[in-house]
Amino acid sequence: MAEYNEEILDHEYDGIQEMDNNLPRWWLYLFYFSIVFAVVYMLYFHLFGIGYLQEDEYLQAMNPNYVRVDASNGEFLGFLPAYHPPIYKQGGDMTPRRAALAGGKAMAVTVQTAATDTVVYMAVTDAARLMNGADIFKANCATCHGQLGEGGIGPNLTDDYWLHGDGMSNVVKSVKYGYPSKGMISWRLMLKPEQIIDVSSHVLTLRGTNPPNPKAPQGELIAQ
Repeated sequence: MAEYNEEILDHEYDGIQEMDNNLPRWWLYLFYFSIVFAVVYMLYFHLFGIGYLQEDEYLQAMNPNYVRVDASNGEFLGFLPAYHPPIYKQGGDMTPRRAALAGGKAMAVTVQTAATDTVVYMAVTDAARLMNGADIFKANCATCHGQLGEGGIGPNLTDDYWLHGDGMSNVVKSVKYGYPSKGMISWRLMLKPEQIIDVSSHVLTLRGTNPPNPKAPQGELIAQ
């Protein structure tokens, strides 16, 4: 039996004695901080609903037009910047313009849409960029539109029928802004502007290719 001293408690189990040492101060301070952080986290995200939870972050990442119009669009504690998911890219038309509503509590967001986008987009003809567009299409679009653009969940891209208008500008806007109500998400947060141009140019090359097993026509017939 070891000689008793103030650092050893007066009980043991199977020959093992417990020391009564003080915890390191850095550990205690970290422990106390974690308690305070947990309380603030619960109030911020769950009790007052200020911060975006995962569901809101997902919807915001998939659709840049998604906004939960409430206090969550403000700044944490009045000075920390609002959180954005990792794929959010600030700048250009992807930067929401925030405007305070009456009372300064709720916030509204004005975003550019296909209806307000008046840019005339031109298709690229460079072989390397068209190949890049084909790769982007296969990686992101083929799941809904088919590997050859024959259609599937989404419409056939090879016929002369168009749901949202033909031509480069209309195709770019469909890719850029999407049609969430019809299952077409916006890609402007996932693809760079030049990638959107490349994949839209590739889509135009699919018209009239007559792939096997094409989906039935949808939309308005627009002759070449």
